[in-house]
Amino acid sequence: MNKLYMLLMMIAAFAFASCGSHNHDDHKPGEEHAEGEHEHEGEIVINEKQAKEAGITIETVAAAPFRAAILVSGQIVASQGNEQTIAATSNGIVKYANASITEGTAVKAGQTIASVSAKNIQDGDPMAKSKAAYEVAKSEYERAKALVGDKIISQKEFGQIKMQYETARVAYEAQAKNSTAAGISVSSPMSGYIKTLLVAQGEYVAVGQPIAIVTNSRKLQLRADVPCHQAQSLATIGSANFRMAGSDRVYSLDNMHGRLLSYGRSVAAGSSFVPVNFEFDNIGDIISGAYAEVWLLSKEQANIISVPVEALTEEQGAKFVYVQIEHDAYMKREVSTGASNGKRIEILSGLKAGEKVVSHGAYTVKLASASKAIPGHTHNH
Repeated sequence: MNKLYMLLMMIAAFAFASCGSHNHDDHKPGEEHAEGEHEHEGEIVINEKQAKEAGITIETVAAAPFRAAILVSGQIVASQGNEQTIAATSNGIVKYANASITEGTAVKAGQTIASVSAKNIQDGDPMAKSKAAYEVAKSEYERAKALVGDKIISQKEFGQIKMQYETARVAYEAQAKNSTAAGISVSSPMSGYIKTLLVAQGEYVAVGQPIAIVTNSRKLQLRADVPCHQAQSLATIGSANFRMAGSDRVYSLDNMHGRLLSYGRSVAAGSSFVPVNFEFDNIGDIISGAYAEVWLLSKEQANIISVPVEALTEEQGAKFVYVQIEHDAYMKREVSTGASNGKRIEILSGLKAGEKVVSHGAYTVKLASASKAIPGHTHNH
């Protein structure tokens, strides 16, 4: 039995035990109360201790600056320069350095991640071929140096021989410095982590073929895809909130040193979207390549009543909040809503400044009311 369920059962039990009366001596000056009972239909009673244990928090409603948003789809991508491709430096069979080389593995600059070997391939070992070609070219070059001095061969012929030697030398030395008993080693050009492995263990690769992608992800980009019919609003966009697919957490670029990089002025062939690009600091748990819901934030509007998105509950298409009417009592209130920016939502009607609403834990209050242990709440004045 989880903790939340147990807590709700305690709240329901308390509500049932509280079906009697609450005595309140405080009232407005000059206001007279009839003796006896005064019933508040639909009141939900949760004492302060239970509310604290359930994580219920209260926010006082106030008109404040608000930024409306356009909700679009998008994707997290790596910033330019923060990703590099590791390519094969030889033909052969790939063998990763160890079994721990997987996507997400941390690597350092210069660290060997794989080796490529062609020792058992029909075409032969490229390293052995390179060495043999170098030795032949070197021998021919040494002989030509003596012959050109005696004017037995021309300078032009000597130049050709020297060029062939230099070419063979560079090719051999490039492979020799990475040569190991396992084959030609392939190393990471930068520190970071393996984003993608592009070939499997034991797969054949050719020179220059990508093996893996490594990223450091210190900076990431958010690309938002805006439908053409909303493109006229892009000039007012300055920031964004986003939520990665499968997550409930909403991130704000304003809290991640985010900045607008650019937005498209045209639509690419075959597309019906205009791209908007932001850059931000990766706080450690943002995954490059993830798809996201994006709220493109417009300029600030003054004196707007709004509540946190999680303050809302929904029933049959209607939106509700829970208003705190006393320190231990709440009432469900229907509201109409306007624009949302992913974190807060505009309230068009149903709330006024100075009222107190449940800003966190609204569904806990809803579940407590659903127990129907107390259909109403009675006060003796």
